[in-house]
Amino acid sequence: MVINRHSCPAPAAGHRYRRHGSRPTALSRFFALLAVVLLFGVAPAEASRHKEADLPKSELKRLNRVIGAADVYMRDKTNFLDSLTNVYLELPATDIHGRWQEAVKLSQAYLPVRADSALRYSEIAIQLSTESGHPQCEFESRVARVNALCTAGIFTRALAEFNGLADAPMTRDMKISYWLAGRKLFGYMMVYVEGDRQFFTEYSERYLQYDDSLINNLPHDNPTRTFFLAERLVNQGQNADARRMLESICNSHPEESNLYGMAAFQLGLVCKNEGDHTSYASYLCKAAISDIKGCVKDGFALPALADWLYQQGELSDAFKYINFALEDAMTGNVRMRTVSIAALLTVIDEAYKEKINASRDELMIYLLLVTFLLVLSAVLVVMLLRMVKRSRLTTNKLAQTAKMQESYMGHFIGLSSTYANKLEALQKLVTRKIASGQSEELLRLVKTGKFADDQNEEFCKIFDSAFLDIYPDFIENINRLLKPEEQLELKRPDELTPELRIYAFVKLGVEESTRIAQILNYSVSTVYAYRNRMRNRAIDRDNFDADVMRIGKKSTEI
Repeated sequence: MVINRHSCPAPAAGHRYRRHGSRPTALSRFFALLAVVLLFGVAPAEASRHKEADLPKSELKRLNRVIGAADVYMRDKTNFLDSLTNVYLELPATDIHGRWQEAVKLSQAYLPVRADSALRYSEIAIQLSTESGHPQCEFESRVARVNALCTAGIFTRALAEFNGLADAPMTRDMKISYWLAGRKLFGYMMVYVEGDRQFFTEYSERYLQYDDSLINNLPHDNPTRTFFLAERLVNQGQNADARRMLESICNSHPEESNLYGMAAFQLGLVCKNEGDHTSYASYLCKAAISDIKGCVKDGFALPALADWLYQQGELSDAFKYINFALEDAMTGNVRMRTVSIAALLTVIDEAYKEKINASRDELMIYLLLVTFLLVLSAVLVVMLLRMVKRSRLTTNKLAQTAKMQESYMGHFIGLSSTYANKLEALQKLVTRKIASGQSEELLRLVKTGKFADDQNEEFCKIFDSAFLDIYPDFIENINRLLKPEEQLELKRPDELTPELRIYAFVKLGVEESTRIAQILNYSVSTVYAYRNRMRNRAIDRDNFDADVMRIGKKSTEI
């Protein structure tokens, strides 16, 4: 016995769709996100809808793989249908009964795949049955046409055709076919008019009437009867008994079979009734996989799963699944399913667009944040480079200072050692002269000043060498302060002239001429004369001494 995949949709399977309340504009969301970024440093994700359960991730991954292979299953199904068509075409025109059988078989095979092809072959079957003159053949052909019209959503013609069969004489098998067609027809019509209580009640009564007839007349071991009874129990809330029956069907039928998909869908409803929403979605995945593998274009499972994912805030998957279901329904020319899916698609599409807009706002916030961080990083890099440069200058200054200190220390120690040696030599000389009775000669030697001159000459040599070692560009800097025609040159590279030696002490901070005269053993008038001579050579005579004291200070500042 062949039945349609969803010849018995449960009333609970229908869905009502409504728009959500008004949402904030993109501009308001933008500023709200920006405020959060400024406060917390990160851009928040869009607040998702309240989730009732965890996602069945493994089943969803498998469903995605099956959707990716949908073309393969459809190609295999098309090859099968083509083989049936070839059998029909190869029969001779005189074999009317054989051609009728194949036409009915083709109508039933095309029913879940393409409703228009199923309708076309049912018309051919009616024509062949008329030619054969067998009332039972004509009855079966018209039942096939009712099923095709119902699947295509042409309910007015389907209902008229079905009512026209009510008074026909029927065998037991014909009644089973008739009741199956009625159950399918009024089940579809119930879903179509779910929002209208009057028509829904009327169609529901007719649906239950044919459902009762099938349950009471089908053999008890018939899997179809078991499914019908289990579905009845689901609607009555008897979940435990229903689950046991439905699981037995799933365990005894292949995944791509008709009954497996319907049983998996009803098992999902059982889980939903028990509050297990994760298992509900898991069984919807299994039912949808069965639909895709069986190339069923009028399935309820995938749209129901898309609706559930939409409620969970998983808009990307919901949008993908509802579009796939709509494409399937349009390919199969299932008008009723196309209308119901389109209603859900509108809601999901609106929410999905809002999510995209929110993502765009977040992306803009991230872009602004990254830009800000890049600018901040650039500023910090510039500051760091400046600090490194200053640090290097400081390091160089410290190195120069350390070198200068070492030089000071070396020259000071050398000078001290020299004077200590001179003093020791003088002591020995005095001791020797006095011991040998040469006091007068010693007095004469002291009065001549030769000893003092030698000491002063030695001091000047040591001072000149030390000063030029510490300030090697002193002469060059002095010449910058002098007129071009008054430039100075050293006769010897390590010996200063008296004028330069005097201003070397000025550079060191010894400004008083009397103090300089004492150190160099010059007369005060000699120091004054040398200083005036240098001022007269200067470009700026009045500020010459101050300019000399500033030599080298700017270049060593940090």
